[in-house]
Amino acid sequence: MTKYLQFGLALVVGSLYLVLIPDDDVTNIIALAAILFFGVPHGAIDHKIHLKFSKKSNVKKFILIYVLVGLGFLLWWVLMPLKALLIFIILSAYHFGQELIEDISETPKDPILNLSWGLIVLVSPIILKFNELLPTINFIGSQPISRIPRDLQLIIVLVIHLLGYTYVVYLFVKKVLHKAAVIRLILFSIYLLLSYLLLPFIVAFALYFVLFHSINAMRHQFFWMRDRSADYTFLIFLKDLSPFTLLTNVGMFVLIYYLDPADWSVFFTYFFVFISLLTLPHALLFDELYVSKNTTHQTKE
Repeated sequence: MTKYLQFGLALVVGSLYLVLIPDDDVTNIIALAAILFFGVPHGAIDHKIHLKFSKKSNVKKFILIYVLVGLGFLLWWVLMPLKALLIFIILSAYHFGQELIEDISETPKDPILNLSWGLIVLVSPIILKFNELLPTINFIGSQPISRIPRDLQLIIVLVIHLLGYTYVVYLFVKKVLHKAAVIRLILFSIYLLLSYLLLPFIVAFALYFVLFHSINAMRHQFFWMRDRSADYTFLIFLKDLSPFTLLTNVGMFVLIYYLDPADWSVFFTYFFVFISLLTLPHALLFDELYVSKNTTHQTKE
């Protein structure tokens, strides 16, 4: 039922955009608000998950480490912005791929599978929309980057998809993946490809990030916590999400207000740098969560 609702909402919102075609300012504001208020919260319970792993730790220590990791990555952005961007894209791709594989196939940890499908979910859309994203990319780097010819974009995207398809078929032959999981993965990749072909990058990304990645991740978090606390309810889950969701959003607004970006390309740069500072420690924790979930699942079997 959840899957039908997710795809249904994505279809409705995408169709509304194509019918109404709001101006860029309205589109960007709505998409960014959706990411902030409905996407970012999926990392707001990291402290509770961490405490389940380490009884000797505490929230203050966790926040300190979280902040230090983020500040370390910020320094990397300042010193080597394009390299930091590349690391952020690869890290995010692995994280997105890991969540997708966990949600669809629940396989044991397979870094190649996670990364190959993360490339399909994130890198192929970036390549496909590279020229649209070029103002932001050029603002990040010190030297301007040239546009990518359309034919080359399509070839790269096709290669990324074929490599991902080939690997899941290989795992199906090896009886690691079920036929249903292979079909669902391929169908989802086709949906994503169509959404990025038809919609602006920020709209297609917001739909994916909110309706699929974040909702799926929060569902995984909730059931993971409930498996470890018999009295854990959805209301408690929402309560656990609230403090750091509020703190993150307030911090984002204060930062943007202080930096006062001149245009949308500059704004997107600040926005995604800020998100990247949260993504690094969040992705590391999620890897630990999924590994523990799969280990528990295998032990029960």
